[in-house]
Amino acid sequence: MRANRQIIEEVMRWAEERLADDLGVPAMAERAGYAEAHFSRLFSAVAGESPACWLTGRRVARAAERLRSSKVHVFDIALDCGFADATTFARAFRRRTGLSPSAYRRAAGVGGQRPAAPVRDMGTVASPAFRLCGLTVEVAADPAAPAALWQAARRHLAEAGQRIDPKDLRQVAFWRGDPQVRYTCAVGFVCRDGEGLPLPFALLSVPAALCRRFVIERPGETLAAAYQTIYGDLLPAAGDRLAADFVIERPRPDGGEGIEIWVPIVGMIEPGQL
Repeated sequence: MRANRQIIEEVMRWAEERLADDLGVPAMAERAGYAEAHFSRLFSAVAGESPACWLTGRRVARAAERLRSSKVHVFDIALDCGFADATTFARAFRRRTGLSPSAYRRAAGVGGQRPAAPVRDMGTVASPAFRLCGLTVEVAADPAAPAALWQAARRHLAEAGQRIDPKDLRQVAFWRGDPQVRYTCAVGFVCRDGEGLPLPFALLSVPAALCRRFVIERPGETLAAAYQTIYGDLLPAAGDRLAADFVIERPRPDGGEGIEIWVPIVGMIEPGQL
């Protein structure tokens, strides 16, 4: 197994130097001296993902670096990083980072400078499936809609005489398509079996997911910049791929100021994590 790992790692180094070339899995398998199917199995065992996914991820990471550090046209960056055309590049980039190349560049700013956002990466955590008892709103042009929804939720809970442990509060954003254009925001609390459902709240089922966990200490001041940092820098730098079209905001379990943002990523939830 060690010999196989050394061969795969050598191929990865070799491929990194040729990302701009018309390089695919057959060439990588040939470099390793294995049949393509056998090479793909060995590569997945070593790297945790298929060689095709790894290759796309490295190209996206290289492109992200170019977008942050240069003013080169997006189409030229796509070609320089081994993508056949701008459309293929844009789709791969959005799947990996959650942003289009142009939006990523705007968030990064000229020369890679962006507003400072106090975001702390706290590693991965398993988010169990839960039922959210809450209110929802479609968010498009009005960024204040989630705050107004929280006000409505607190008012309804007060009218119902229902007190909620702050640790059970959640905000979930989910979307289809581009979340920068439109997304659905749900705010409320974790609802357990047998717990009463106050009107006009509805139930929303949120699936279990492996998440990367971030702490935002001053969300009222920096939340937008924090999301740009998370999706534009931290997730690509960690090599993470988005696993679902939703994100969870929740209070810090330690009772500290600020909030946590949990972003679902591709990966296995180990036994005992939930």
